[in-house]
Formats: sequence, structure tokens, C-alpha cells
Amino acid sequence: MQTTMELLNKALEKKSATEWSKDYNINPSTIACAKRTRRLSPLLAANLAIDLGADAKHWATIAAIESERDSPLKERLRKKLGRVKSVNRP
Repeated sequence: MQTTMELLNKALEKKSATEWSKDYNINPSTIACAKRTRRLSPLLAANLAIDLGADAKHWATIAAIESERDSPLKERLRKKLGRVKSVNRP
């Protein structure tokens, strides 16, 4: 997985959006909005990662980078992190 949408899709293979919403005590529209905008908040990405057995710090970082506009600073950070191969919204 390289994008937060891939993380979300993996989570939705495990449980429905309604189930995740109940588990996290969030409005189901939060997940629908994430799917529509094709980005997760760092907080939601990290929590999904925890429940999927992935690195929460890594996914919070990817979500934060994905939320930024393309810029030289974003590209510099992406290169520095190295293992973050894709941080652009598809």
C-alpha cells in the first residue's frame, strides 16, 4: 500500500464503513467524504493503520503529505522519506 486510499480500501475489505464509523464513534459521512475527496485525515489514517496492524506514524505522515499542494518542499520531504513512494492524490 502506498496511498491512504489503498489503506482505506484495505480497511473496507475488513469491515464496512458503518462498522468503522461505530468503532471510532464518528459520523459515517466522514468515510464517505474521505472516499469522495480521495484523502484521509492523518488521525483517521493512523487509527485505521493501528487496527490493520500497520505503522500508524507512517500512515499519519502519508496522510499529512497527501493533503499538501504540490511544491518543492513536498517533493523534498517525499524524497527524504524515501520509502514513501507515492504521496500524490491519484
